[in-house]
Amino acid sequence: MLLRELELLLGSLPAARPRPEELVALGAGWPHALKLAALTARATFSAQGYTRTQLHRTAGWEVLLMGWLPGQRTTPHGHGESYGLICVLEGTLTEVEYRLARGGRVMKARRRRHRTGGVFHEQLHSIHHVEHAGRGRAVSLHLYAPPLARMEFYESSTGTSHPRGSGRREPKSSIIVR
Repeated sequence: MLLRELELLLGSLPAARPRPEELVALGAGWPHALKLAALTARATFSAQGYTRTQLHRTAGWEVLLMGWLPGQRTTPHGHGESYGLICVLEGTLTEVEYRLARGGRVMKARRRRHRTGGVFHEQLHSIHHVEHAGRGRAVSLHLYAPPLARMEFYESSTGTSHPRGSGRREPKSSIIVR
């Protein structure tokens, strides 16, 4: 996607290498500055799992659009060295945050429900999973700075887990580049 087209959809673009406080300032204008219908129309959906469509990537940031069907969720994860800015464009998503406990285990800490227009931020130390427990579909916009290069994934079965792995994120077939 061309930068000019992306700027029209987002209302403004982040700095070349946005700092966390600049992401917070950008998010303060969301969702009002966003072209919700135009962004939502670009979302894709799959019965196999939530989808990720890369709208644009620079050396300093990337923008992804995620499409969710009922019951779809991420694995508990951290975003490596990237800060995140997320806006729910359609539907309702639930974020489950985790905290590190002794021995490197993670424990569920709190649940937050984000409805259409809801904005939330991911810090370097954040561990969470996101799920769509509602009816119909959901769409979310994600801006990461710097672009996601590494993510930590965690096993979960009873609410506690051990790190499953970390390393460079390889593009998956569920990522569509536009």
